[in-house]
Amino acid sequence: MSHTFSTQPERARAAHGPTPPAGEFTPLSHGANRSGSCGAAPEAAALRLDGFSYAYPGADRWTLREASLEILPGQCHCLTGRTGSGKTTLALAARALLPAGRTQGCIDVDGGSHASVGLVLENPEVQLLADTVAAEVAFGLENRCVAPREMPARVTAALAAVGLTKPLDFPTAHLSMGQKYRLLVAAQCALEPRVLILDEPVAQLDEDGLDSLTAIIEELKRRGVAMLLCEHSPGPLAGVIDRYWQLTGDGTILPGRAAEEAATPRRARLPMPALGGACVVSTRGLSLHPADATPAWSRASLTVGAGQRVALCARNGAGKTSLLRCLTGFIAPAAGEVHVLGASPSPERLRGRVGYLAQNPERQLFETTVFEEVAFPLRRLGSAPGVLRDRVEETLDRCGIGDQAARSPHRLSYGQKRLVALASIVAAEPQLLLLDDPFAGLDEAHMARVADLLADLSSRRGTAVLWTSHDGCATSNWADVIWVIEGGTLVAA
Repeated sequence: MSHTFSTQPERARAAHGPTPPAGEFTPLSHGANRSGSCGAAPEAAALRLDGFSYAYPGADRWTLREASLEILPGQCHCLTGRTGSGKTTLALAARALLPAGRTQGCIDVDGGSHASVGLVLENPEVQLLADTVAAEVAFGLENRCVAPREMPARVTAALAAVGLTKPLDFPTAHLSMGQKYRLLVAAQCALEPRVLILDEPVAQLDEDGLDSLTAIIEELKRRGVAMLLCEHSPGPLAGVIDRYWQLTGDGTILPGRAAEEAATPRRARLPMPALGGACVVSTRGLSLHPADATPAWSRASLTVGAGQRVALCARNGAGKTSLLRCLTGFIAPAAGEVHVLGASPSPERLRGRVGYLAQNPERQLFETTVFEEVAFPLRRLGSAPGVLRDRVEETLDRCGIGDQAARSPHRLSYGQKRLVALASIVAAEPQLLLLDDPFAGLDEAHMARVADLLADLSSRRGTAVLWTSHDGCATSNWADVIWVIEGGTLVAA
């Protein structure tokens, strides 16, 4: 299918959007899906972009600019690029899901319809539709009018392929972020797409999940399915990638893998501040209710001291998020003792003293600009205007998003949203930071910036930092202590 856009002149358009890279064009109407000739496209191509350009409504620059690439059936390509460079935008364009903006060029999809493209977004929570695991996989099959007698086998086969061993009636709300991503991969594979696009799978999947995904990609390639991975860190999937593309800062696509940018210089490890060994977090014999989670541990006992940096490393669904929610007082333990800053945790008592970064950053963004989002907690603390402005600007710069201050946080990429949410809690310099997978969705340069900022806070301010990870603790060199799961409980590595 050709997704083609007119290039006929428009006389009264110059004041309403960016200048196109070449020629003139007509903005695509909302919800339109225009077909037509896009030139002599090679018949074997499963997905082809030919000079495709796109700018979001009201934007003053192009997100994608004359982007061209081609993927043949049975090939797996990888698109690399910085956080916020437009990888997700390209994925949405291939599925015809972009909002009405200014567009030029065309996208060819094999199979005659963009519905033949399967897409799993980086934030799985924005894509889930059903209440149970089986219903989520079956939803697309029902819309394709698959015979009911065929559905059970296709649902169970798809779930087995991604390694999601949950009862069919298991609530999707109780899945971890990584498990939700696996579920959506299963749902897309059950539809037998001609093209499958995965947005940042390494950011969400643990080692077992990536092993299952590798096997899935190999099988799909054998079946002639074309695949596109939009990925910052493609290393774990390198064995199945046939070709790399890099998305540059100006929205163009070049062949080859993007070279990793020089990371922020790392600070020398500073000694923990002399705070009399103050205990910030302590648990003893901690277990959680099955309704809150089904963690791989129980009877957990751990301590975190002032100025200490602690990493909790475990697989998807092990109960990492549930532990952090318990420490913030959002859920109560089934058994054991929990003390945070000297008493049982509750959101009211810990407000302003504990900063919590949720795994889905969209749950904590509500202001109209990035600046106001980061300024909000400082205003609640009564910071003077000059101090507030300097603190916000400094924090945004250290997170590498100072140029986004005037933008809406809701229109940023997933990784940029995570940085904004992190900046909003870090700017207030709380006594304790509880960070749920803070490096997911970030490129190497932004990961180093964040790690450097956290190390500085712990050393300079005595802030205790406890963060979770599923990726083998790539940033474990920043931790004073690493906790893992052994024998059904948490132990120091």
